Amino acid sequence: MAFLKDTEREQLRQLVKACLLEISKLKIELKKCQKESSKSMIQEHSKLQELQIKQNKEIQKKEAEIQKLLNQLEEKDSKIEELQKVRDQFKLLTQKPKKDLTSFQSNVYLLLPDREDNLENLYEWIIDMGFTELTLQNFEHALRNLERKGYYRSQERDGTVLWKKIEKD
Repeated sequence: MAFLKDTEREQLRQLVKACLLEISKLKIELKKCQKESSKSMIQEHSKLQELQIKQNKEIQKKEAEIQKLLNQLEEKDSKIEELQKVRDQFKLLTQKPKKDLTSFQSNVYLLLPDREDNLENLYEWIIDMGFTELTLQNFEHALRNLERKGYYRSQERDGTVLWKKIEKD
């Protein structure tokens, strides 16, 4: 192996020094880049968190609006249901009376529910239908007439008289 001359050694040393200097500069640049990268990642993360918070707030607003609209729909549905009941009652009230009944008897017959019930509950039902001037005594008399004509039947159970509508064409 041939020995290097002093000038070649010196050139090699200077070259190594220059490389080491360049490496240390690159290390410093790398640290700066890492710091900047870390800062930008932190900024991106905070921006992402802010964006998520905004999105969550918007979602909550939209959910509240949806709930409000659902409540409005429920209210509308209940109003529609009430109006349909009124329409059905109106149809019953305005239809032609049964052939052997008076108009009043026919209205009572058509408006009362099909379930078996006592006189007081049926009376409350008919009062709620709008017959506010009707007395309990007159209502009982109307039920007795309907029973006589075969539209209602009464039976006593445990000391209470129960009335049941009989379907009749």
